[in-house]
Amino acid sequence: MRFDRILFLFIGFAAPGAVSAQSETEALMERLSEFMTEEQAEDFDLSALAERLEFYERNPIDLNRTDGTELLEFPFIPQLFIENLLVHRNRSGRFVSLYELQAIEGIDEELLRLLWPYITVDAPRSLAGIKSRQLREDGSHEVMVRYGRTLEQRRGYTITDTTRSRYLGTPDQVLVRYRYHFGKDLQVSFNMKKDAGETFWGPNGRGFDFYSGSLYIRNQGRLKDWVVGDYSLQLGQGLAMWTGLGFGKGSMVHNMARQSVGVRPYTSTNETSFLRGAAATVSFGNFLITPFFSRRRLDGSVEEAEGQERVAGSVNQSGLHRTPTELANRGALSQYVLGLDARYGYKHLRLGATAFYTGFDAAIDPQHLLRNQYAFRGSELWNTSVSYTYSWRGMYLYGEAAHSLGSGYALANGLIASLHPHFSMALHHRDYQRNYHSFFNQGVAEGSMAANERGFYAGVVYHPRRSLEWVLYGDFFRFPWLRYRVDAPSRGVDMFSQLTYTWHKKASLSLRYRFRQHGENASFETPYNRIVDVLRQQMRINGQYKLNDAWTLRGRIEGVHYRKEGEAIEMGWMVYQDFLYHPMAGKLSGNFRMAWFSTPGYNSRIYAFENDVLYGYSFPAYHNTGLRSY
Repeated sequence: MRFDRILFLFIGFAAPGAVSAQSETEALMERLSEFMTEEQAEDFDLSALAERLEFYERNPIDLNRTDGTELLEFPFIPQLFIENLLVHRNRSGRFVSLYELQAIEGIDEELLRLLWPYITVDAPRSLAGIKSRQLREDGSHEVMVRYGRTLEQRRGYTITDTTRSRYLGTPDQVLVRYRYHFGKDLQVSFNMKKDAGETFWGPNGRGFDFYSGSLYIRNQGRLKDWVVGDYSLQLGQGLAMWTGLGFGKGSMVHNMARQSVGVRPYTSTNETSFLRGAAATVSFGNFLITPFFSRRRLDGSVEEAEGQERVAGSVNQSGLHRTPTELANRGALSQYVLGLDARYGYKHLRLGATAFYTGFDAAIDPQHLLRNQYAFRGSELWNTSVSYTYSWRGMYLYGEAAHSLGSGYALANGLIASLHPHFSMALHHRDYQRNYHSFFNQGVAEGSMAANERGFYAGVVYHPRRSLEWVLYGDFFRFPWLRYRVDAPSRGVDMFSQLTYTWHKKASLSLRYRFRQHGENASFETPYNRIVDVLRQQMRINGQYKLNDAWTLRGRIEGVHYRKEGEAIEMGWMVYQDFLYHPMAGKLSGNFRMAWFSTPGYNSRIYAFENDVLYGYSFPAYHNTGLRSY
C-alpha cells in the first residue's frame, strides 16, 4: 500500500480523539437535514445554517429584547409561534423564566426542546460603552482548517493532451475559515477555499480560488444591521430578492411560508447566491429602511466582437475553475445591484416594499431555443415587489407580488392556521408567469426558479396525542411553457405522508410515503415531441433507540420505484445502521454507519444525510450497488 494511503488511514483513525462531544446544534442539524433537503442538490451547502445555530447556542437570544427577527433564522420555528410570543410578552410583561414559554399558544414539547438551547432572558447588550482594549481581549477568535482528498486518481488528472478538457490543479480540497465575535452584535468572517482540481499557485495566480469576507454590526440604536463585504438579503417570500440559504417543501409544513430576515452576513462556502458590497437596516419608529449595493464578478461565456456590445451566452453558477474552459470564463461578467427595501410593522401586520436594479457589463443572450422564448435578454433589469404578513387568532396570512419591469409578474399567497391544539394546516398558492425574471428569486417552486409555474399546496399536521404525529401534504402544479427536457406545457403532483411515533424520548419510529409525477420528453423517437409521465414512489421506515446516556442506535429501510414510459422500470432499495456514541460529559464522540444499497441506475437514487467534520454535512445520492460506510 502506498505511503500516502497509510498516512490518510492513520489520520482517519486517530482524528476522532480530537473531536468534542456532540453539541445540540450537531444533533439538530441531522434532523433538519432529513426534514428539508431532499429537494436540494447533492452539493447543497448547510454550513451557513450550522454556523448560525452554533452561534446562537453560544450567544442565546434574549426573549425580552428580541423583536422576533432573530427567531426567524431558525427554520423549525413557525412564524405563528413567534407572533404569539411577542403578543404574550406585550400583555404579560417581561419574561422571568424560560418556563413561561409553556403558556404560549402554538408551542409543543418537541418545539420547546429544540428551541431551549438557543434562548435566554436578560442577556446584556454587547457593544454598550466598550473600548478597543475590550474588543481585543474579550472577543472570541475561531480558526478552522479543513482538508480533503480522494485517494483514487480520477481520470481528469491523467490527461496530458493540451487540446482536451482536463483538470489543471491537484485533487486537494482546502478550506480555511476565520471568525471573530464580540458578543452577538459584532462579527468578522473570512473564508478561503480551493476545490479539487483547481490550481493554487498556477494560472489563477492568487492562491486560493475563492475568498469571502464580511464585517457585521447590529443592534446599535437606530442601526439594526450593517454589513460590509459578502452578505445575504432575504425579503418577502423570495420572489424578487432572496440570496443564501432557502428551503422548499418538506415534512415541516410551516416552512411553506418564507421567513424574511433581511440583511445577514454571508458565511457559506458556496460560491454563488450572495451579494458583495454593503447594506444597512435603519429603524425609524415602525419603519425599517434597507439600502443595499453589490458588485460581483460572475463566470460566463462572453463573446466580444469588435465595435459591438459584449454578449454573454450563459452564466455559470458552479463556482468551479478546474479546466481551461472554466478558467477562461472566470469573472468574465460584472454584475451591479442597487436597491432599497422598506418595511412597516404595527401589532400583527407587516408590510414590505422592495425595488432594485440589476445591471451587467455584457448583454445576456441565451441560446435561441423555443424553450428560451421568454427568457431574459439584455443588460439591465428592474425588479419591484410588495409583501405582507398578518396574524390573527391562530391564523397567519402571508404573500408577495413581484414584477420585473417590462415583462411578467409572480404572485404567492398562503395561510397557516392552528385550528385546534392537535390540528393545523397550511395552504399555499403560486402563479409565476413565464416571462417573469429575477436573478435572485428563490420562491417556493417545483422548478428551479419562481417562473413559468402555477401551483396549489395543501398540508395538514395532526397530533392525536403527544407521542403521535401525522403529516400529509399534496402539491399540484403545472408549467404553462416549455422547460429543459420538456418540449410542451406539462403538469404534475407531489404527495407526501409521514406518521411518527415517539416513545418517552427514548425511541422513535416513522413511516414515510412519497409519490411524485411530472411530465418529460419521451426517450424513444416519435413523429412529434411527445410528453410522457415520470412516476417516482418512495417508502421509508426510520427508527431510533437510545440505549443509554451515551449510545444510540439508528436505522433505516428505504425503497424506490421509478417508471417512465419507454424505459425499463427501476426499483431500488437501501438499508443502513448507525451507531452513535455521544456521552453527556467527555471529550470523545463518534458515529459509525454501514449502508447496503442496490439501485439499477441514477433515476432510482436514494438520498441520505451523512455526518462529517465540524460544519461539514453531506447529502449524497446512493445509486448502483454496493456497501458504504463511514
